[in-house]
Amino acid sequence: MYNEVNKFFALYHHLVLPGIGKFSVETKAAQIDFASRNIASAQSKIIFSNEKLQPEKKFYSFLANELNINEEQAIISFAIFISEIKDELDADKPVYFKGIGTLVKEKTRTISFQPETLPVFFPVITAEKIIRKNVGHTVLVGEEEKTSDEMHAALLQPNTIQKERWWIAAVILAVIGITTIASYYLTHK
Repeated sequence: MYNEVNKFFALYHHLVLPGIGKFSVETKAAQIDFASRNIASAQSKIIFSNEKLQPEKKFYSFLANELNINEEQAIISFAIFISEIKDELDADKPVYFKGIGTLVKEKTRTISFQPETLPVFFPVITAEKIIRKNVGHTVLVGEEEKTSDEMHAALLQPNTIQKERWWIAAVILAVIGITTIASYYLTHK
């Protein structure tokens, strides 16, 4: 019966064991780390909760179909299977579900779960922007997007902006001010 239970879990990502608990798959979304330019794929992990639920009708239909028996016989066979699992847990024996993990009854009479390590199909990858020579690409300039060709043309144009010469006026005013102060002191001695 382990094979049928594992197949149901693989297909539907949840499994209820009456009187024991519930297995489910939790998926963590893909992560993008802009600072290190890494992209991590979505990760799945198997969660066990001690909820005392009953399997849904779909499970018994699936089990009956897999074992080529009617649903009533499937319910009876599954009840016997659950009873055997409970007996093993009560005898302090771990119960292993291939591809899912291991159930163990603790001294506090609670059932703990050690999930099986799931394979990582897509490792963390580094995403570098590739810029090729003589190929146009978009560049963000301030809040505007421009093409690299437009930016090269703008940067290669001669600088037509005149240099600011505000300091000349400041020097002339300073000389006039110093001359006025000096003439005032020389004439009013």
